[in-house]
Amino acid sequence: MRKKITTSILITCMILLSCKAQNHSVTEKNSSVADSTLVYENNKVVGKISQPTTYNCKACYTISNSKIGNIKIKVPVSNRVINNQSVLEQDFAIDKIATNGNTMVIKYSSTSSSKAYEMEVSKDYIVRLLTYSYGSKDIKIGEKDYESFQANSICQSEKKIKIKDTVTLNDSYVFATKDCFDCPVKYTIEECIANKKKGVKMNWE
Repeated sequence: MRKKITTSILITCMILLSCKAQNHSVTEKNSSVADSTLVYENNKVVGKISQPTTYNCKACYTISNSKIGNIKIKVPVSNRVINNQSVLEQDFAIDKIATNGNTMVIKYSSTSSSKAYEMEVSKDYIVRLLTYSYGSKDIKIGEKDYESFQANSICQSEKKIKIKDTVTLNDSYVFATKDCFDCPVKYTIEECIANKKKGVKMNWE
């Protein structure tokens, strides 16, 4: 009888310990997921994404769960007014990280405008930056006559930029005038860039 009771107690204890371990594992997993939404400023946690706050961000950011090798990706964060409350939101959304031969391409977009971006990274260098946005361009069709056409404004630079251990997604890159142009929406972004490199005249009709 005693053996049966002892055995029952042992089994019960093992079940309880197993449940506790599983709960602890789930808690750790949830904490890990929550950490990706933490907002930092000067390496200090100041809040969480999509939560109301009284903190006024000046240089806030989150650390993306995505990486390029050992290189971390910082995503800037700003205060947005939602339902009459100040809320912390990311300035950019990472749409895709793709491999392009020996390089990695981060494709991201603005969360407050129509702008889209590409950042191509090779080892410790940014080797290409691209930004484009939808709009319109007035084209001269007569001596004093202009017509507005739908267009994409494109800027691309292949200047190498050294990376330490982190890249920051932003909209403050300075492009030379020669690196920017407008292209009819009938062409894809890739076709626009290829045509510009070849010196092909764009057809706006």
